[in-house]
Amino acid sequence: MNIYLLRHGQTEQNLKGFYYGNLDVDITSKGIKQIEYISNKVKNVTFDKIYVSNMKRALSSASIISRNKDISFIRDKRLNEMNLGVFEGKSYEDIQREYPKEFQKWSDDWKYYAPPEGESYVDFYERVKVFFQEILKLEDENVLLVTHGGVIRSILTYVMGEDLDVFWKFGSKNGDLTLVKYEYENLYIDSIIHADI
Repeated sequence: MNIYLLRHGQTEQNLKGFYYGNLDVDITSKGIKQIEYISNKVKNVTFDKIYVSNMKRALSSASIISRNKDISFIRDKRLNEMNLGVFEGKSYEDIQREYPKEFQKWSDDWKYYAPPEGESYVDFYERVKVFFQEILKLEDENVLLVTHGGVIRSILTYVMGEDLDVFWKFGSKNGDLTLVKYEYENLYIDSIIHADI
């Protein structure tokens, strides 16, 4: 099985460096071009299924990449980015200034501490893991997941043996398309295409 992991195109919040996991924003004109670039790269791939997060930025990206393909996509909230609670829509400096105690707890225990009204990384990872394990049970040849950087890095953490510290060893830029192959009950990262825009 070929599992394609597409990070949504650029957003204004990406440009500003804001934390915005659960903030529902759309992609920019550059974000559209990034996904169009990737769409051209996979124009000859027939996707059996396309799963997409509930966020506008992912839905817009999925609409572009499925534009010339006879397939509808399946929305699944488990592909949503990590919910950062009261940290949403704020910069690193804003969070430090407005929530110093919470920021310190988050820095000291990034795996288990949940920002107020948000979720911990461990809870986030578990929901992504359950979803991905369901994907591995499919009989399909090509599956596309249109999602977010944190989700993709969590999937790659799972592929690399579930050492959660590995999460920080991956990049995932806007528009990146990562191909994970599942063959003979073995998972491996095959390739990454950058949206070179």
